[in-house]
Amino acid sequence: MRTVQLSHTDATVSCLALGTLRFGTLRSYDEAAQLLNIYTEAGGNFLDTANCYNQWAANGKGGESETTIGRWLQERGNREDIFIASKVGFGCGDIPDGLAAKTIITSCEESLRRLGTDHLDLFYGHKDDLNTPLEETLAAFSQLIEAGKIRFAGASNYLAWRLADADAIATAKNLTPFTCVQQRFTYLRPQPGGYFYPQRLIDENLATYCDARGKTMLPYTPLLRGAYVRPERPIAESYQGPDTDARLAALQEVCQETGATPNQVVLAWMLQRQPPMLPIFSAGTADHLRENLGAVSLTLSEAQMTKLTMAGHCPNQEPN
Repeated sequence: MRTVQLSHTDATVSCLALGTLRFGTLRSYDEAAQLLNIYTEAGGNFLDTANCYNQWAANGKGGESETTIGRWLQERGNREDIFIASKVGFGCGDIPDGLAAKTIITSCEESLRRLGTDHLDLFYGHKDDLNTPLEETLAAFSQLIEAGKIRFAGASNYLAWRLADADAIATAKNLTPFTCVQQRFTYLRPQPGGYFYPQRLIDENLATYCDARGKTMLPYTPLLRGAYVRPERPIAESYQGPDTDARLAALQEVCQETGATPNQVVLAWMLQRQPPMLPIFSAGTADHLRENLGAVSLTLSEAQMTKLTMAGHCPNQEPN
């Protein structure tokens, strides 16, 4: 698997990150370990987790994903080969909601304990916190970086103007800015007025800002939980927009031209964007994982990239 530089940092990460939301809850340890083994044996090194994963599952309390990864790291003895991203922001157990300094520091310590490591490679603010000054949040992440507890800080579920404000404050106060941005994004465009809060989308405003500032964008839910390939999982109403049929038709045409699956084409379309997006994908089975990993070896032509990007656009409409 090829690696990509993360924003302006000295870190290189796998172009596909493995999401681990269900590890330890909907996926047993043995199932999760199998997926982790397949991913890393294919050259992957970028794991995405969070302190609250997966408190939304039946009987989930949060922390299960990190604990599962920590056990696997200990058994494999490969911590130095893995780039680990975790998050703080959603209330979980004794950790309150938000990004107050105490919350960030405490949550980091608990994540380190569960993962069995002395540092996180990337630590995200999982969602924007309008009730805490950005300076306080950035100062807490900077403190963790100075202490060697984390290498980089990232933002997840932020609007473009809030990200710009955070960058301005970091510059003015000599604090470490958010390195990269993780937001919801897929090939299909959402229905106008679609509501996803507290999730935020990669939209034109965010994309142009991140491109201009050299911030890597990492799309989550890029495959709409299997809706592109599983008939029993229809496209959600929130993505039933005026150009949905046109974009699905373009996707099918490219699949026929390449012999690839819709999941592979969607991921390859993101990877071949300039600058590339680094999708965070997940898989329920070994076969699903291997299918998705096949996107790395798929090369779309310039004509196919244009067909996918422009599908559903009016003649005088700018693409996003």
